[in-house]
Formats: sequence, structure tokens, C-alpha cells
Amino acid sequence: MFEDIRLLGSLSKDGVFVYDIPTEKFVYLNDVLPRIFEIKKQELVQQPSLVFPLIRSEDAYYLRHRYTQLLLDKCLTNNEFRLQFADGRMLHLSLDAYLIAEHSVIVGFVKDQTLEKEHEDYIINYGAKKDTLLDMMTHNLSGPLQLTQNILRWMQQTYKHDAPADIHAQLQLIKNNTQECLDIINDFLQEEHIESERIFVKKTRFDLLERIYNTLEKIIALNKDRKFRIITDLENLNITTDSVKFFQIVHNLVSNSIKFTPENGEIDIMVEETDKTFIVRVRDNGIGIPARLHESLFERHTPAQRYGLNKEESKGMGLSIVKSLTHLLEGKVSFESEENKGSVFSIELPKD
Repeated sequence: MFEDIRLLGSLSKDGVFVYDIPTEKFVYLNDVLPRIFEIKKQELVQQPSLVFPLIRSEDAYYLRHRYTQLLLDKCLTNNEFRLQFADGRMLHLSLDAYLIAEHSVIVGFVKDQTLEKEHEDYIINYGAKKDTLLDMMTHNLSGPLQLTQNILRWMQQTYKHDAPADIHAQLQLIKNNTQECLDIINDFLQEEHIESERIFVKKTRFDLLERIYNTLEKIIALNKDRKFRIITDLENLNITTDSVKFFQIVHNLVSNSIKFTPENGEIDIMVEETDKTFIVRVRDNGIGIPARLHESLFERHTPAQRYGLNKEESKGMGLSIVKSLTHLLEGKVSFESEENKGSVFSIELPKD
């Protein structure tokens, strides 16, 4: 078996090792693993503990927990952690580990995922910029377009019998084109998030607080007439879930609060953790939700849909998407709201 692993290790572009549990030493390393950790091969064989100072402290705790789980389950894959070097460089690694109980050894495969992580961060940041821009379009264009609709409606009613038929035809054409513009603005972001429900869940490990800060930064830049706060006792919170879907959930909830919170209103994002889960709450002091609408709030095309304070049209799907994405991530969503006093939406998701 070990000869096969050595052969595999000589061919692999990933780090491959065999770790002997009783002696707490590597009995085999391929040449890639020392290059990843930037430690000489012989030193790493003799002192596996040399890798520990390189591992981020919060990730070291995570790996200890996963090691205990490995002894029970015999197999664990996609264990993500980071190395921090003295010059500031950081590597994102993924570890697959298998316990060969009869030999008291662990066979492991370490993959450098740094480039994949950078690409993932780019996608998230690009999505944040794009979604914020679309929200800006919704807020800044929906109002004038809605005003145009109202003026056209007034003209059609006022000159219903006095204007020639061709004038009425032209007014109707302008009205239809204006409605198409409104539909494009209101549908584009929703359609993309609906599509996300059909795409499989790809779990990765990331800092939840960092993701929220990045998301909020883009939103604040275009909503300076409201006050935003992140409230938490945590310095960081590394979790394993689908980062893209998590971003969409948070973005939808914050955008919903913006829509129903007046100028100079307050929107808070609160983060806390339990032993096995984390909770994100989005709280505002906006107009709240009437009790009669509570029961149907998360339904698709819900009858609870309302115009925003700036006359933003709603298709009644935003919160339905939040619920669907949260369930895909094996979590749950809830809310509390009182009319004219604001709302609190909460999502609770597993850490792993």
C-alpha cells in the first residue's frame, strides 16, 4: 500500500504524506509538501510540528477539531486552512485525510487553493459591485420612471375625449415602453438570484465577518443617507458554506431593509455564534410589516409585496429567495416585525 502511495506522490502536483500516529512523525512525504510549507524535507520529517507556527491561529483550532472527527469517521475531505508567512504572504490550502486504522497512520493530500480562492473572492467582490449598481439603478431610476407612468396615466384620463386617437396611441406607446424599463430593472437581479437556487452548493471556508464587511462597504457607498452598523463581539468567524449564496442572502436582506427604511434611518447587521451554528440578524427601524402580511411573507410572488418608500416596485420574490437559499445551506430564517417600528430578519446556519 505504501509503495502505491509513494508512486502516487511522485506523480502528484499536490502534497502527499503518510503520518504515523504513535510516533507523531511523517513516514513519507513527497517533494511537493515541503515546497508548500517552505520547510526543508528532512526537517519536516523529523519535526512535523514546524508547520504549526505557520497555520493561522483560528485555523489551527479548526484543524484540531477536524482531527478528532477524523479518528471517528476515518475520512475527511475539503478541510480548508491558511498558512501565514513572515513576509505577509498567505496560502489557502485544502486537506483530504484518511485514517488507515490497521497501520495507525493517516494518509493525506494537501492542495494549494490560493489561486482558486483569489478567483472566488473576485467573483464575490464583482457580484457585490454589480448588485449594488443594480440597486442604485432601482432606487434612482424607478422613481422617475414611476413618475412618468403617473403623468402618462393622468394625461390619458384628462384628455380621454379631447385628444385625437393618434395622440392616445403615442401616449400608450410611451407608457408601455416605460413599463418595460421598470420590468427590466426589477427583474434582472431577482432572476439571477433565482438561478442561484438551481446551482449546486459549493462549500468553502471563509471569514464570515470579512465577507459582510466587503458586502456592506459597497452598499454604504450608494446609500449614505442611512446609518449602518455591524454589531458583534467576534474578531473573526470562519465558517464552511457556499460563499456566493451567503452573499446573496445578506445582500437581499440588507437591500430589503434599505427599501423600507427612511432617510437617516438605522440598519444594523448583528453576528453571533453558538457551538455549532452562527446567526446573522439584519435589523432596521423602518416602516415595519403589518401583522396581516406576516403569514405569507416568504411565499413566492407573495401578496405581501409592497412598493418601497421611493416607489421601488416589488415582485414579491426577494424574501422567498432568501428562504430558499438559506434552506439550501441547511439553515433556517425567521423574522420579527411591528408596523412603524421596524423589522429584524435572522438567518441561522451551521458552521460546517
